[in-house]
Amino acid sequence: MSLNNLHSLINGKWFIEDAFAKSLLPSFFNVLENKSFHEKDVVDFSIKTSTSIINGASFNSNDNKESYVLVLNLKSPIYKYDQSCGPRGTKSKIATMKAYENDVHCKGVVLDIDSGGGQVAGTPEFHDFIKEYSKPVVAYTDGLMCSAAYYIAAATSYIVANKRAEKIGSIGTMVSFLDMTGYYEKKGAKLITAYASKSTEKNKDFKELVEGNPEGFIKNELDPITDTFHADMKAARENLDATVLSGGTFDPEQSLTLGLIDTIGTLQTAIDKIHELANANPTNTNKNSNNMSKKYENIQAALGYDTPFESNEKGFYFSEAEMQSLEDVLAGDNKKLIEAAVATATKETTDSLQTANDTATKLTTAIDTSLEAAGLERESRSDQEAVALLSEKVIEYGQFDGAKPTNTLDDASDDVDETKNLVGGIDISTAMNN
Repeated sequence: MSLNNLHSLINGKWFIEDAFAKSLLPSFFNVLENKSFHEKDVVDFSIKTSTSIINGASFNSNDNKESYVLVLNLKSPIYKYDQSCGPRGTKSKIATMKAYENDVHCKGVVLDIDSGGGQVAGTPEFHDFIKEYSKPVVAYTDGLMCSAAYYIAAATSYIVANKRAEKIGSIGTMVSFLDMTGYYEKKGAKLITAYASKSTEKNKDFKELVEGNPEGFIKNELDPITDTFHADMKAARENLDATVLSGGTFDPEQSLTLGLIDTIGTLQTAIDKIHELANANPTNTNKNSNNMSKKYENIQAALGYDTPFESNEKGFYFSEAEMQSLEDVLAGDNKKLIEAAVATATKETTDSLQTANDTATKLTTAIDTSLEAAGLERESRSDQEAVALLSEKVIEYGQFDGAKPTNTLDDASDDVDETKNLVGGIDISTAMNN
């Protein structure tokens, strides 16, 4: 750590767990004694992973076209800016996430956290950035997730803690600094400070703090920051128990009960959750992706989703949990589906035969009625033969002379023989009987 970054340790306000803060003192004294550790000793990388955990390697190329999840490490004190021989700051973390946001193959980001907190500066900004990120973000810890680190985690869609995680919570604000006056004086330096006559309020609370009167600093500096911290936590975690806002830390089981986390699991649990969220809400997880698949409503129903799946040129990704859900549905419903299909086909065939039989019956009835009206006998004739007989009778009737008068009556007579029905001089009743 260079002298340019000393202010990151000895000045400013902190979202940090106290024991974790004290653990930074050896690094600070190493810097003062010119025993700085080297940048090569710092491990801070991100990894890409699809379905399994990848350890001890960094993948930064863009030639991998398979879907993957970005795992981003937060395993150090939280700083706003990069430390020259220390961890990267929240500004750089944001830049990394932005770089992957436009990659359609990136399904989301897992924040792999082991940190007791850090600076107030930059933390709320990172929190807000995560809340607006267009891909799903899940937080995971197997160590510490305290103060600033929890502030960041709370902005994610889901929080997973390993059952062996150490502490979670520490929601609060503190100031911790070293009065370096004695150190500088020992080195032969004397610190002189003067204020303009019209700057009576400048640094007033801090001066009082140094002199042993912290009330003003707490009221005017720390309390407003903590109020904002609490408001952000309540907005991000609706089920958060109010008892955690006092700054206590909790184990995984307690954290689950108090609403600090969503489940106890592993890093793989967090990775699978990213894929689940990406598939469940593809329109909200990658605003730059045009790879929206058509609806597969039955599969969506089996998994409990109501939106289309996101896909790429390779197809679809399903987590192990999703595959098991589909397997369970198919195992339980396969026989029923086959039985239903057979029953449907049988009913359709039966209905078709019944319709044909009904039509044939109606036709036979109509033919019999026509034969009876024409005075003809069905005997053993089929429907086709009966129709032919009727056709012959029609032709026979057509040969009669319709031009002859049907009857001649005297002009003086209005009597009509109602026993006769003559057409063209022919007695129809007689003709029908011939």
